[in-house]
Amino acid sequence: MMDYIKTGCASMEIYVIQPGDTLFGISRRYGVSLTAILNLNELSDPEQLVIGQAILIPGPPPRPLQYTIVTGDSLYRLANIFNTSVTRIAQTNNIPNPGLIQTGTILTIPDWFQVSYIVRPEDTLYIIAGRFNVPLNLLIKVNQISNPALIFAGQMLNIPQRPSQIGKPISHTLAYFQLTNPSGLRRSLTAISPYITYGAVFHFPVAVDGSITILNNAAQVVDILKDFNIRPLIVITNWSPTGFDPELARTILSDSAVKAKVIVNVSSLVKQFGSAGINVDFENMYPGDRPLFTNFIRELAAALKPQGFLTVVSVAPKSSNLANAPWVGAFDYAAIGSAADLVFFMTYEWGWIGGPPMAVSPINQVRRVLNYGVSLIPAAKILQGVPFYGYNWPLPHTPDRPATPLNLVNVYPLAYHYHVIINYDLASESPWFRYHDEQGAEHEVWFDDARSIEAKYRLSRNLNLHGVGWWTYLNEPYGFPQNWPLLEDMFKGRLKSN
Repeated sequence: MMDYIKTGCASMEIYVIQPGDTLFGISRRYGVSLTAILNLNELSDPEQLVIGQAILIPGPPPRPLQYTIVTGDSLYRLANIFNTSVTRIAQTNNIPNPGLIQTGTILTIPDWFQVSYIVRPEDTLYIIAGRFNVPLNLLIKVNQISNPALIFAGQMLNIPQRPSQIGKPISHTLAYFQLTNPSGLRRSLTAISPYITYGAVFHFPVAVDGSITILNNAAQVVDILKDFNIRPLIVITNWSPTGFDPELARTILSDSAVKAKVIVNVSSLVKQFGSAGINVDFENMYPGDRPLFTNFIRELAAALKPQGFLTVVSVAPKSSNLANAPWVGAFDYAAIGSAADLVFFMTYEWGWIGGPPMAVSPINQVRRVLNYGVSLIPAAKILQGVPFYGYNWPLPHTPDRPATPLNLVNVYPLAYHYHVIINYDLASESPWFRYHDEQGAEHEVWFDDARSIEAKYRLSRNLNLHGVGWWTYLNEPYGFPQNWPLLEDMFKGRLKSN
């Protein structure tokens, strides 16, 4: 495990840098060491801060919930509010006469805990209550807030929690890895491998005759994953020199002899590489080929399951059937979910390389897709896709001026270099900023940070999904430093054996 786990903290706090902030001042305010903040966020230079930057603060362990009696309170009323008994409150606080309590007395509420939370600029009490799954009226009561509309950034709140809320469910994860830079992959996994269940090796293109190409470094990447006790998945694609090829997919799916050959070759391939199974990543298929693709998944899963291999299917995101829509129409969620072991939802690319500037993975859209998904597929089969990249768009946007993919570790240095403020879009829960380069050209950058990733993980947890997965263009660095403590904080960990 990494250094941040050695702190023994039960929770992390996300803090957004404000004008005039220093890490030393923040460390004193939270009562944690500067070194702990630097290590947790892997910050090399404490002076390089950007207004709007989200950092993680190690949090203290939960402590017993304390409540100060106000006029009108009684133990009977408090017992109802906190779902306990008058006797339990009286015994916990050594109160001989439960009918006689004094205003201003501080009570310890049995079977409840509290964690501290500092209000963020974009917060409302409603947002905070939803974030911690706490009734709004209870949050108001515990903090004795007279006007719920008047909270301010930097205000300290006590968040009441039951023990069942502090314990977090185990989640499974899937990480996509490229075949480039195997040595960089090994360096990355030295730090992050404990957080990865499945490693999807991208990719093994299927040819028009049903053969499957094994690209350079494939065997080496699979072996590296095994060295770190990560279960490899072979990713087969309908990739041709023109990209994801609908004609290639149609030939593979419609020709019974070719399809049968693909299934035989897949079975041989997973055995050859000793992988846990297959990940089918067919994209840009013709909507009319939906029945063909569904039948292929059924036949492939039927061939692999008796041999103990997993069938994982990647699907494009949609929030309704859209049977005739490009990119998404070929995916019959219900049928695929019935046949496959796991379904990976590619819940990203709303903001994409050829489109206008916008959030890559807006939470409002992701929520609609996953709500639709769990209505058709068991939640325990669904993996939520999360992007480990952003995009940098030249402005004004035109179709002939594509965006440039941006690794998340390079975002804050870019913002710092151009002295910009990072904004946060509440609807999409995504950070963004604009800057002018040395030639005077304007750019717009959208990306994910600790806040937006936290929102995505919370959605996965609330929907009881199988877990989350990540897509990125690089093996090194993989993701961004704050992801791993956030994952640890949101979930207890992962099961290597599943």
